[in-house]
Formats: sequence, C-alpha cells, structure tokens
Amino acid sequence: MAESSAVKKGPVAAGDGPRHLRARRGGAASARGGNAGGRQVSRATGSTQTMMRLYTDDAPGLKVDPVVVLVLSLVFIASRILWFVASACTVLGQSEPCNGHVELCARPYNNVSFACTHNSYSSPPPNALPVLNQENSIEQQLNDGIRAFMLDVVRNKPAAADGTSNILNTIASWFSRATETADDPLESVHLCHESCLLIDKGPLVDSLTVIREFMDANPREIITFIIKNVSGFSPTDLQPSFEQSGIARYAFAPEFAALPSHSGYKWPTLNELIARNTRLVVFMDDKADVTLVPYILPEWEYVVEIPYANVNPVQEFPCNQDRPYDGVPRDLVVMNHFVYNRATIAGENIDTPISAKQVEEHAYNSLESLDKHWQTCRAVWGNRVLNFVTLDYYNIGDGAIFKLVDQINGVSA
Repeated sequence: MAESSAVKKGPVAAGDGPRHLRARRGGAASARGGNAGGRQVSRATGSTQTMMRLYTDDAPGLKVDPVVVLVLSLVFIASRILWFVASACTVLGQSEPCNGHVELCARPYNNVSFACTHNSYSSPPPNALPVLNQENSIEQQLNDGIRAFMLDVVRNKPAAADGTSNILNTIASWFSRATETADDPLESVHLCHESCLLIDKGPLVDSLTVIREFMDANPREIITFIIKNVSGFSPTDLQPSFEQSGIARYAFAPEFAALPSHSGYKWPTLNELIARNTRLVVFMDDKADVTLVPYILPEWEYVVEIPYANVNPVQEFPCNQDRPYDGVPRDLVVMNHFVYNRATIAGENIDTPISAKQVEEHAYNSLESLDKHWQTCRAVWGNRVLNFVTLDYYNIGDGAIFKLVDQINGVSA
C-alpha cells in the first residue's frame, strides 16, 4: 500500500498528536503499571484491544487518523449511493431530459403541457397581411421551444390553362373547391388561412420536411399537430405528404380502441414515446379515420378546446368547454389565448387576427395575462393540466408562454 500524507510511521513525541489520543496513551500507561505482574486477559478482550490499538501510537505498522477513516468511509458510501441513483435513472430512461426536462419523462402524454402556436404557418412573407398570426417561421418556432402546431390544410387551386394565374381564375377555383378532386396530393394540399387566396405558405409536405429535420436532430423532443381540415380532405389525401417528408416514421398510432366515455385512455409516457420513436402526435378536426391512416387521430375523440373567438378588447379570457359541443370532457385540453378583431357587415361577423402591435398594446401575451387565464381555467378544470397553451405572436411577451408552460408542468426553466 502506498503511503499518503494522512498515514504516519514510527513513534510520535509525547506532546504531539490530537488531544483524545494523548489521553488514551495516558490511560494505557496506567493500565500497564497496574498489571506489572502479568497479563491475564481473555482472547475476546485481547482481540478488542488489538483492534483499538490500530488507532493508537502504540500499535505497530501504519498509523491512520480516525477522522481520515471516517471521511473515507463516508465518501465510499456516498459514491455507492450516487452510483445506485444513476443506475436507476438509466434503467428508467430518465438520465436524459424529455422535452427539456427529466421530470417530464415518466409523465403520460396527457399530463404534460406544451407551448403551441395558432395558425403556426401564418407568418411573413408577405408582410402586413391582415391574416398573419405569427412573426416567426415554423423553423424558428421549433428552435425557440414551440412543440405543438395548429395547421390549416386547404386545397390548392390549379393555375389557368396557359400556365398563368389570375384573380378571376383563382376566385372561380376557390368557389368550386367542394367538387374538385386532387390529382397530385403533394401539390394540392397546402397550408393556407381558410383560402389560399388570402395567404398560401406552400405544400404541406415542405413544412413537414422542416419539422422532420428538427426531429431527426432532436431525438428527445415530442411534437404535436392539431390540423384544421378546411377543405374536407380524406386522411389518405394527407398521407402522401407525411410519407414523402419522412415524418410518418415518427407518427404515434395508438393501440387503444375508442371508448364510449371519450376519456380515460392509457396514454404512453414521454419516455415511452421516445423509446418507441413515435414522437409525433397528430390530431385532425374533421374526417380523421384511423382505419385509413392510423396515425391521424380524430381530435374530438381525445381533445377539448376552450373558446377561441375572443373579440378585442378582452377583459377576461373564458375557460369553459367550447368544442366539442357535447360538454363531455376529454383527456386533453387546448387553452386558446388569442384575440380577433371583429367587423359586422349586414349582420354577419367577420373576424380577423389582431396585429402584433395590438397584442403588445393590450399585453395579451404577458405572464400576468396568461397566469390570470390559467387561474380561471383551474376554477373550471381543477388540477387538470392545460395541454396546449396556444398563442398568436408567441414571441411577444418576454417568453411568457414558456414560463407558464413550465409553471403548469411544475418544472424550473
């Protein structure tokens, strides 16, 4: 054994050494004086004395300070405990974070809150359109921490026969969309706001490719789509975009069957979704059919949304169940926290998104406004998790959407 600075050999001067050892030497000398005539001790006692002499200057061999022995023992015990905890975390798959937090790994999908954007695709260019809902692209949203995306799928209108596109042709095509059939699903399914006449962000497959690339590079992130099927597509019309983009390989297809209660499903934990690499959950509001495409799930079977048609100015955001209209709770809740401008023409309400400037002026995206809305929801929903906190212009508000999501999840930033 190599000598260390804590190990001493040979005798120590009488005045040296810790006080408790000097006292022990004095007692030992008295005992020796009282037993000058001989030593008659039992083997047990002799064994005990031999062990005790390890810590005295009279014992032969290495001299080890008891404080050092105690410290080394505690270090050894602590290292074993840490090793055990690390091993347990590895076994449970929780040594790495899930959506940024280890604490979320063991939670079922329906017990986790996600930052969500409303009309996620509806961002510049072009600028200054009255139908914009975001300032940042989907790619930037992903990088900032958005993990749920509301997407509107609309049938793209064909160009004129001569290869050009004009306003009359576009309007005529728009009104005939109900009877149109898609020749090429990759080209016909676009991300548009109600109509591609208003804003057209291109084929769905392009945005899915961007998201798939993010998922490739970030294998511990769970993503959710909430699709509004504006043009009434069959799920098989959307399937080619999922397959061509490569994102279909990440799509979650539940093993559970529909329940009459519309709730109480056994959702996998985030860690289970990651382990199975089924990290994309897709809901669609209309015409979803899991017998046709098993990973495009019917939204209203699993999700409820609170009111979305909040008209500017809003004093207090509501949190009662809006859709579906049957009033029956589901496993997941969408907290819609965005506002419209409303104009009434000939008795008809026309709602358009408010501008980024209006969001700032009314502080709709502030943590105070979001937290107040959350407290309203807690009065309605109790301790249920609000799964999708959904904003327009999420980047306004000094990151308040992410702070609220962390509060709901009970984790620190």
